[in-house]
Amino acid sequence: MNAISLIIVDDHEIVREGLKLTLQREPDFNVVGEASSGRELIKLIKTTCPDVVLLDERMPEERGIEICRTLTKLYPDLKIIILTAYAEQEDYIVQAMMAGAKGFLIKNVEIFELKRAIRAVVRGETVLDSQVAASIVNKLKEVPNKNSSLSLLTEQQISIAKLVAQGLKNREIAEQLYLSENTIKFHIQNIMRKLNVNNRIALVAKLLEKDII
Repeated sequence: MNAISLIIVDDHEIVREGLKLTLQREPDFNVVGEASSGRELIKLIKTTCPDVVLLDERMPEERGIEICRTLTKLYPDLKIIILTAYAEQEDYIVQAMMAGAKGFLIKNVEIFELKRAIRAVVRGETVLDSQVAASIVNKLKEVPNKNSSLSLLTEQQISIAKLVAQGLKNREIAEQLYLSENTIKFHIQNIMRKLNVNNRIALVAKLLEKDII
């Protein structure tokens, strides 16, 4: 299996070098470049063709979300993980999801969680930091439900959707609701079909948009 190629994007050199040294210790990771701006990143991608980009949300020329949106249009198969210093940015997080980000992590994330997230997005999964998920759920609790949106999902599906928004895996949801993992998988597929989304990050964004939970 080929190593996962990575580009690290941050306007602070010390951050880039620290991440590079840490990630390069993994035999299945290969840091192929670093960038300090969106323009530099786009030029670098043309020559390196990375699998994953670790992107700081606060860049000097344009925000990470704008860079993410541009990259998604140019390279739809590219996996982008946005790194942020703040969890309480619900609107921004939703925008990042819709812009094509496959992951959203807090910068103080444990390094083993970052490594796991990188491998997960390469497998086609989406990753949401637990602090970020908790922030979104708390925000959702402040929003009144709308009957028209509630009618889209059954009561059980709403319960499952809440747990998905908290970042729980199918197995963990199954344990909490005393259902089989296959049943949970079936319900989540139905929820996504009803809301016209195809991954968990987009699902959380849609739940926010429709005030379902």
